[in-house]
Amino acid sequence: MRVANWRGHEVFDDTYSKAVNNANEFMDTVVEDAKRRCPPPGKTHIYRPPGFSSATVSFTPKTGRNKGQLVTFRTDKRWTGREPGNLKSTIRRVTKGGNIRAYAGNFLYYWAFMVERGTSSTGWGGPAPAQPFLRPAFRAGKTRAIAAIGGK
Repeated sequence: MRVANWRGHEVFDDTYSKAVNNANEFMDTVVEDAKRRCPPPGKTHIYRPPGFSSATVSFTPKTGRNKGQLVTFRTDKRWTGREPGNLKSTIRRVTKGGNIRAYAGNFLYYWAFMVERGTSSTGWGGPAPAQPFLRPAFRAGKTRAIAAIGGK
């Protein structure tokens, strides 16, 4: 059976672009909701003044030129600053290939997962309780996401 003048490619492209646009719009609402749910500054139990700190690193390589020898060096590249409000400003939507994701944190403000999932021990005051903000934001709109991606 042959269907004359069927423009399947155009129909599928149009449907795909609508689904991607709907998914992007939904993820933007998730990001807004996550920012609203993010613990307010000073309530995350994880705060340190901004700046870099030095560290002494020691290890014994298993391969290479120094195999089996203790190697020690100092580094001043470790960022330790944890300022109030910075976590909320790092929540964003990222599109990579066909994936649309919401992220929190970056290389300077890397403690988003500690706030989201909690810690068993912080080393300076005991464990920090979980204060989830990304997962509840996504779960709150799960049915809306399915409807939005489906175009309903």
